[in-house]
Amino acid sequence: MKYVERIAKIDQLERKQAIIDLLNGMGVPFELQSARVGDHCVENILVSRNPSDARLVIGAHYDSVDNSTGANDDASGCSVLLHLIDRLRDCRHSVDFVFFDREECVDHGSEAYLDLVGKERIAAMINLDMCGHGDSIVVSDKGNVGSKAFCGVLDTEMLEKHTVTTVGFLPNGDDDRFAACEIPNISVCTLYGPDIEFFQYLSRQIQEGKPLTEEDEKQFLSLDVVSTMHLGENDRIASCCQLCIDKVTEWLADGLMGDAAQ
Repeated sequence: MKYVERIAKIDQLERKQAIIDLLNGMGVPFELQSARVGDHCVENILVSRNPSDARLVIGAHYDSVDNSTGANDDASGCSVLLHLIDRLRDCRHSVDFVFFDREECVDHGSEAYLDLVGKERIAAMINLDMCGHGDSIVVSDKGNVGSKAFCGVLDTEMLEKHTVTTVGFLPNGDDDRFAACEIPNISVCTLYGPDIEFFQYLSRQIQEGKPLTEEDEKQFLSLDVVSTMHLGENDRIASCCQLCIDKVTEWLADGLMGDAAQ
């Protein structure tokens, strides 16, 4: 939990500086990617390994909503990124690890990243959002199971090995910007069983073209995971668990390094 505790601050500049300090402490080179999008200045933090014209992007947003420490949303995803950056120093794949700014403001950070790097240079994107609360890894796979653009992460055997549950729908974040550019993308979180069942239900409703009811919307707002975000009653550091972060890290590292060993 040391990374979550360092990043989960209400002040946005403190959140950014915590990640910079952690990367410096790890001896990891990084780039501050600055841009202006609309009325907002954004500054992503980018760690690029083996840059190429077919890179895999693994991203998490470091900003939070006003007055929230953003522990689960999304210091937890940033914690996974930091662990992966450390674990994958020898990975042969082309990977950009991106700490996105301004996800809570219409995904401006990911928009800036795409403009600066170029959508034609990106093979796929993995979005890490809310990876610190629950007992199971859940992925909105968007039809990408088995795709080699994700470097082994979505191989069926890898999903089974790490007990990853796939669903058709999760609330969108930075992955939206990549989807708009027709770049293959997935979104990753951790959830408890009842919340998983609800998202499986929502996925079926959406797939069948059925509109969401008022009761569906009420049930969504009462989900356990929703209470850990946007100033909900469990929006605090104590709601996060290192085991969740470790599970996601192990799966992604295994997928990337295991694939490299083949």
